[in-house]
Amino acid sequence: DLREAAGVVARTVDRLTHLVDDLLQFARHGAPTFAHEPVDLSDVVAEVTAEFAGAAADREVVLDSVAPPALWVVGDRVALRQALHNLTGNAVRVAPPGSAVRLAAGRDGGWIWMAVEDAGPGIPEAERDLVFQRFWRKARGEDGERGSGLGLTIVRQVAEGHNGEVRLASEEGRGSTFSVWLPAAPEHAVEAPGAGVAAAVPSQTA
Repeated sequence: DLREAAGVVARTVDRLTHLVDDLLQFARHGAPTFAHEPVDLSDVVAEVTAEFAGAAADREVVLDSVAPPALWVVGDRVALRQALHNLTGNAVRVAPPGSAVRLAAGRDGGWIWMAVEDAGPGIPEAERDLVFQRFWRKARGEDGERGSGLGLTIVRQVAEGHNGEVRLASEEGRGSTFSVWLPAAPEHAVEAPGAGVAAAVPSQTA
């Protein structure tokens, strides 16, 4: 019917929009030049969680987040938000109905991390070294959609451009956790650095 057709069109437009965004982001940061300003990753987590609330609800996926305040890093807010956006979009796409996607952030010593955990199909061990390569695409999500093949490449590019790294922990049939680890901002770099509260994150293994 018309409603179903409209839904298909809307999903197609959304997918193409994300593809264009990925292509532009990749081209823009082919030779990364990031801003250097104080960024509180707890704010980034809150913004991305709010952004995907509707999409998660449409797919009957529970979306939640946990992040203490004052998780300061020095970097490019737009790029860091894009990295978390890409991870969250992937997680929501592969998560089966009735499952949960969790965004989290915290501090571990001199590092600040942000992570996205899903209960999707997981990634086979043989493919875990491939997922960050440009244009690599895993099997389709629950609704048959596939990503652009650039999202995780951009995530790695953003992490490494901030002197950090991206990590993956995954188990077939139980889901995946992608995390971005960044150096914590020195206290003199922020006006009110606060005290980051350590939070639990699943064991990170490549």
